[in-house]
Amino acid sequence: CNSLGGNPVDLLTITQFPPPHNKTAFNNINERDYVVLSARVHPGESNASWIMKGVINFLISDNDKAQQLRNKFIFKIIPMLNPDGVINGSHRCSLLGLDMNRQWINPHPNMYPSLYNTKGLIQLLVGLGKRPVLYCDFHGHSRKKNVFMYGNITQPSDNATVKLLPTILDIHAPAFSFSNCCFTVEKSRESTARVALWRQFGISRSYTLESSYCGSDQGLYKGCQLGTQHLEEMGAKFCEGILIMSSADQPCCLSDETDEDEDSYFSSDSDDSEDDDDSSA
Repeated sequence: CNSLGGNPVDLLTITQFPPPHNKTAFNNINERDYVVLSARVHPGESNASWIMKGVINFLISDNDKAQQLRNKFIFKIIPMLNPDGVINGSHRCSLLGLDMNRQWINPHPNMYPSLYNTKGLIQLLVGLGKRPVLYCDFHGHSRKKNVFMYGNITQPSDNATVKLLPTILDIHAPAFSFSNCCFTVEKSRESTARVALWRQFGISRSYTLESSYCGSDQGLYKGCQLGTQHLEEMGAKFCEGILIMSSADQPCCLSDETDEDEDSYFSSDSDDSEDDDDSSA
């Protein structure tokens, strides 16, 4: 679609396409699960685009894990939800002067065409019996350190499903910190992508991925500014995390290299609420 300002909003489809005339392989495509990713609803959060660049470059690479992902999933990627804001130098708003990440419950097709059509795509997939197994919206954060996620947990039975991917990333991605993650659902976040798509379409793994404007205070990159190379690496590690998630039954099976036990991850030590920050999603 085009934005309110007439700028194109690109939708990328990444998967492994079969050889021509191979009916069996084409049937296999119909059995694949969908992953939907988006970024730059807040135009000033350019670090989100660097993570998205890492995601896209990894998925189209010759890496064996990328090949496995393309054979397992169909990725629908919207790299820039708010091109008007990016082009016009806005930090957080659209051409209407409103925060687009507070318009997901019922976005107007003319005022917020990228949101309206993203929801239309997901609604179509759900109607076809192909509810996305994962939705993630990439953002930047001006106060917290590291890279972390927001998810949705309202009952104990959600813990294992929702915290699995953040647990994997905490183990495998140097810039990621599980202790900074938050899984509460606050009323003020009801109209964000993460919460609205979870509620309306039943996508249990509906996340915001936040990357710090600053740096890291833990792990390999402690004391370092997070640069573009770190962010692109985070994008690649995010993809690897999806692959591990798709085959892992229990978090304790994720890695033989970690000494952490399951309880240390699944009993969250993070704050009970999201940081009240102008860049939090």
